[in-house]
Amino acid sequence: MTDGTGTRTAGVVLAGGRSERFGSDKAAALWRGRQLVEWSVAALAPYCDIIFISGRDHPAYVRVSDRPGPDLGPLGGLAGALFAAKEQGRDRILSLPCDTPELPAGLLAILCAQDGAAFVESCPVIGVWPVADGARLESWLASGKPRAMRAWTDEIGAIAIRADSPIPNINHPADLAHLDRR
Repeated sequence: MTDGTGTRTAGVVLAGGRSERFGSDKAAALWRGRQLVEWSVAALAPYCDIIFISGRDHPAYVRVSDRPGPDLGPLGGLAGALFAAKEQGRDRILSLPCDTPELPAGLLAILCAQDGAAFVESCPVIGVWPVADGARLESWLASGKPRAMRAWTDEIGAIAIRADSPIPNINHPADLAHLDRR
Protein backbone atom coordinates (compact mmCIF):
# COMPACT_ATOMS: atom_id res chain seq x y z
CA MET A 1 0.00 0.00 0.00
CA THR A 2 1.25 3.48 -0.77
CA ASP A 3 1.02 6.15 1.89
CA GLY A 4 0.69 9.88 1.24
CA THR A 5 4.42 10.19 0.54
CA GLY A 6 4.46 7.42 -2.07
CA THR A 7 6.15 4.93 0.26
CA ARG A 8 5.12 1.34 -0.46
CA THR A 9 4.81 -0.76 2.69
CA ALA A 10 4.73 -4.54 3.04
CA GLY A 11 3.98 -6.30 6.29
CA VAL A 12 5.47 -9.29 8.04
CA VAL A 13 4.15 -11.38 10.89
CA LEU A 14 7.11 -12.80 12.78
CA ALA A 15 5.85 -16.30 13.58
CA GLY A 16 8.86 -18.57 13.42
CA GLY A 17 9.52 -19.08 17.12
CA ARG A 18 9.57 -22.46 18.83
CA SER A 19 6.86 -21.54 21.37
CA GLU A 20 8.78 -23.34 24.11
CA ARG A 21 7.30 -21.30 26.96
CA PHE A 22 3.82 -21.62 25.46
CA GLY A 23 4.09 -25.42 25.19
CA SER A 24 2.42 -25.69 21.78
CA ASP A 25 2.27 -23.77 18.50
CA LYS A 26 1.61 -20.25 19.79
CA ALA A 27 0.82 -18.72 16.39
CA ALA A 28 -1.99 -21.25 15.94
CA ALA A 29 -3.43 -20.73 19.43
CA LEU A 30 -6.98 -19.40 19.44
CA TRP A 31 -8.10 -16.18 21.07
CA ARG A 32 -11.67 -15.02 20.57
CA GLY A 33 -12.11 -17.64 17.86
CA ARG A 34 -9.14 -16.60 15.73
CA GLN A 35 -5.55 -17.83 15.59
CA LEU A 36 -3.01 -15.42 17.04
CA VAL A 37 -1.26 -15.14 13.66
CA GLU A 38 -4.57 -13.95 12.16
CA TRP A 39 -4.84 -11.09 14.68
CA SER A 40 -1.47 -9.79 13.49
CA VAL A 41 -2.42 -10.16 9.82
CA ALA A 42 -5.62 -8.20 10.46
CA ALA A 43 -3.69 -5.42 12.21
CA LEU A 44 -1.24 -5.12 9.28
CA ALA A 45 -3.83 -5.26 6.49
CA PRO A 46 -4.89 -1.58 6.54
CA TYR A 47 -1.27 -0.48 6.08
CA CYS A 48 0.18 -3.12 3.76
CA ASP A 49 -0.79 -4.40 0.33
CA ILE A 50 1.31 -7.54 0.73
CA ILE A 51 1.84 -9.49 3.94
CA PHE A 52 4.52 -12.09 4.53
CA ILE A 53 4.56 -14.71 7.25
CA SER A 54 8.01 -15.40 8.63
CA GLY A 55 8.91 -18.90 9.69
CA ARG A 56 5.73 -20.81 8.85
CA ASP A 57 3.46 -21.77 6.03
CA HIS A 58 0.10 -20.07 5.70
CA PRO A 59 -2.46 -20.79 2.99
CA ALA A 60 -3.13 -17.13 2.18
CA TYR A 61 0.27 -15.46 2.56
CA VAL A 62 3.82 -15.83 1.27
CA ARG A 63 6.23 -17.52 3.65
CA VAL A 64 9.64 -15.95 4.13
CA SER A 65 12.56 -17.74 5.71
CA ASP A 66 15.21 -16.35 8.03
CA ARG A 67 18.24 -14.82 6.38
CA PRO A 68 21.08 -15.55 6.24
CA GLY A 69 20.09 -18.91 7.80
CA PRO A 70 17.55 -20.60 10.07
CA ASP A 71 16.90 -20.08 13.77
CA LEU A 72 18.02 -16.47 13.99
CA GLY A 73 15.03 -15.21 15.93
CA PRO A 74 13.02 -12.14 14.99
CA LEU A 75 15.98 -10.44 13.29
CA GLY A 76 16.43 -13.38 10.94
CA GLY A 77 12.73 -13.23 10.06
CA LEU A 78 12.96 -9.50 9.55
CA ALA A 79 15.98 -9.89 7.27
CA GLY A 80 14.11 -12.43 5.15
CA ALA A 81 11.11 -10.13 4.94
CA LEU A 82 13.23 -7.12 3.96
CA PHE A 83 14.64 -9.03 0.99
CA ALA A 84 11.20 -10.35 0.00
CA ALA A 85 9.72 -6.85 0.20
CA LYS A 86 12.51 -5.44 -1.96
CA GLU A 87 11.84 -8.15 -4.57
CA GLN A 88 8.20 -7.04 -4.57
CA GLY A 89 9.12 -3.38 -5.10
CA ARG A 90 8.27 -2.23 -1.58
CA ASP A 91 10.19 0.44 0.29
CA ARG A 92 9.77 -0.82 3.84
CA ILE A 93 8.39 -3.52 6.10
CA LEU A 94 5.95 -3.07 8.96
CA SER A 95 6.60 -5.90 11.44
CA LEU A 96 4.46 -7.50 14.12
CA PRO A 97 5.06 -10.60 16.18
CA CYS A 98 2.34 -13.26 16.17
CA ASP A 99 1.81 -12.94 19.92
CA THR A 100 0.47 -9.40 20.39
CA PRO A 101 -3.22 -9.64 19.49
CA GLU A 102 -4.20 -6.32 21.08
CA LEU A 103 -2.44 -3.14 19.99
CA PRO A 104 -3.11 0.41 21.15
CA ALA A 105 -5.30 2.29 18.69
CA GLY A 106 -3.31 4.30 16.17
CA LEU A 107 0.06 2.73 17.02
CA LEU A 108 0.73 1.29 13.56
CA ALA A 109 -0.34 4.56 11.94
CA ILE A 110 2.22 6.40 14.06
CA LEU A 111 4.93 3.96 12.97
CA CYS A 112 3.93 4.29 9.32
CA ALA A 113 4.18 8.08 9.58
CA GLN A 114 7.92 7.80 10.33
CA ASP A 115 10.42 8.53 7.56
CA GLY A 116 12.99 5.92 8.59
CA ALA A 117 13.35 2.95 10.90
CA ALA A 118 11.18 3.15 14.01
CA PHE A 119 10.06 0.68 16.64
CA VAL A 120 7.83 0.44 19.69
CA GLU A 121 10.00 1.05 22.72
CA SER A 122 8.26 -1.56 24.89
CA CYS A 123 8.13 -4.19 22.12
CA PRO A 124 10.89 -3.60 19.55
CA VAL A 125 9.74 -6.37 17.19
CA ILE A 126 6.88 -4.02 16.32
CA GLY A 127 8.40 -1.57 13.91
CA VAL A 128 8.84 -0.13 10.46
CA TRP A 129 12.07 -0.92 8.64
CA PRO A 130 13.50 0.37 5.32
CA VAL A 131 14.25 -2.41 2.83
CA ALA A 132 17.52 -0.60 2.10
CA ASP A 133 18.79 -1.99 5.44
CA GLY A 134 18.25 -5.64 4.40
CA ALA A 135 21.81 -6.38 3.27
CA ARG A 136 23.20 -4.58 6.30
CA LEU A 137 21.04 -6.68 8.63
CA GLU A 138 21.99 -9.89 6.84
CA SER A 139 25.70 -9.00 7.23
CA TRP A 140 25.13 -8.13 10.90
CA LEU A 141 23.60 -11.54 11.54
CA ALA A 142 26.22 -13.42 9.48
CA SER A 143 29.01 -11.75 11.46
CA GLY A 144 27.76 -13.19 14.74
CA LYS A 145 26.82 -9.84 16.25
CA PRO A 146 24.00 -9.85 18.84
CA ARG A 147 20.66 -11.11 17.57
CA ALA A 148 18.80 -8.76 19.90
CA MET A 149 16.32 -6.31 18.38
CA ARG A 150 17.55 -3.51 20.64
CA ALA A 151 21.13 -4.00 19.52
CA TRP A 152 19.96 -3.71 15.91
CA THR A 153 17.83 -0.62 16.60
CA ASP A 154 20.84 1.02 18.25
CA GLU A 155 23.07 0.06 15.31
CA ILE A 156 20.81 1.73 12.74
CA GLY A 157 19.65 4.65 14.87
CA ALA A 158 15.99 3.65 14.75
CA ILE A 159 13.52 5.95 16.47
CA ALA A 160 11.79 4.59 19.60
CA ILE A 161 8.04 5.24 19.73
CA ARG A 162 6.14 5.02 23.00
CA ALA A 163 2.89 3.09 23.06
CA ASP A 164 0.19 4.95 24.98
CA SER A 165 -0.85 1.75 26.78
CA PRO A 166 0.78 -1.60 27.57
CA ILE A 167 0.94 -4.16 24.77
CA PRO A 168 -0.02 -7.63 26.01
CA ASN A 169 2.52 -10.24 24.89
CA ILE A 170 1.43 -13.88 24.89
CA ASN A 171 4.18 -16.20 26.11
CA HIS A 172 2.19 -18.74 28.16
CA PRO A 173 -1.35 -20.16 27.86
CA ALA A 174 -2.19 -18.29 31.07
CA ASP A 175 -1.41 -15.01 29.26
CA LEU A 176 -4.32 -15.70 26.89
CA ALA A 177 -6.62 -16.44 29.82
CA HIS A 178 -5.48 -13.22 31.52
CA LEU A 179 -6.17 -11.25 28.33
CA ASP A 180 -9.72 -12.55 28.31
CA ARG A 181 -10.24 -11.26 31.87
CA ARG A 182 -9.14 -7.70 31.03
